[in-house]
Amino acid sequence: MFNPKQRTPEIEQIYSLIEELRLAGDDGPRKRNLIDTLFRHVHNLKARAAANGLNDLAAAAHEFENVLHSLRTGPLTEGARFFLVQASFDVAEDFDRQFQSFKETLSRTGEVISTSPGIDKERPGKVNFRILYARKAEAGQTIPELSDASVIAVEEIPPQNATIPRQANSGALEDAFSKFSANLVNLPAVASSGVLQQALQAGRAAALANGKQVDFEIRGSDLEVDEALCEPLIHLVRNAVDHGIEMRGKVAIEITKSDDGISITVTDDGRGIDPWLLEQIFQPGFSTAAEVSTISGRGVGLDVVKTTIEELGGSITVTTKPGQGSTFRILIRANPR
Repeated sequence: MFNPKQRTPEIEQIYSLIEELRLAGDDGPRKRNLIDTLFRHVHNLKARAAANGLNDLAAAAHEFENVLHSLRTGPLTEGARFFLVQASFDVAEDFDRQFQSFKETLSRTGEVISTSPGIDKERPGKVNFRILYARKAEAGQTIPELSDASVIAVEEIPPQNATIPRQANSGALEDAFSKFSANLVNLPAVASSGVLQQALQAGRAAALANGKQVDFEIRGSDLEVDEALCEPLIHLVRNAVDHGIEMRGKVAIEITKSDDGISITVTDDGRGIDPWLLEQIFQPGFSTAAEVSTISGRGVGLDVVKTTIEELGGSITVTTKPGQGSTFRILIRANPR
């Protein structure tokens, strides 16, 4: 049993999720949802810790993430078979709706673990997706036949080559959580800085880790900004540095208040986002990173931001110009009178 000495609200929340995970049994969808929710909480706390110089906590959180990431295929671990499904969609023909429908088809017989997009250089106007898909093995089962015209190829791959870390056991999960919770007692120190200052510190830490030269600008005051917005804002700033800025650039954070509520924007002057990606970037499991780092690469990114903001009753939108930069806007509406 996990038994941290100091049960802060953060520990209580994570502890509760782990207990629910233990009780989930063989309920695959429920276990997957619990693991994803737990991962979001740990991922957010890691960003806050790194932004405030709590390096031991950040390292412990990253180790805990590693174990959780390996458990994300837990419902299909026993006798699971992994497939790399490659599909192509026409950008001009509502490809996002087609892609979502295709994922739903796959999910009826297994689980979509991750998706990775790419432009088809040989066929202009086409966007390709590499989809890591897993399902339980059954006697005599062959590679799934997918009649969808969008499918290019389906290839079975050994589990060890499925770009998923080695399956964690209960002992590894307990050890990782114990180490994480032991360092979590330092978390109250994080709240001593304002929301904007924490985001600024996160951006500087990300720039240093990436070897990039980034200028940061803050506009507005965060005196009335809910502390719950700290984690989404940190994530957006780190994301701007990691994915937006190439080697040198600027990131601006602005907070404005009106009768409608509070608007927070994070703007960078980096590479921008390909328009065909805009409908996908908030999807769980979506990632364009080639490898996992302490900042990104596990497909748990902007979906964390979107989920957290929506839980607060807000919304998030993005505008972008390829080669000129992107702006993410969070809107938290004022409570109705």
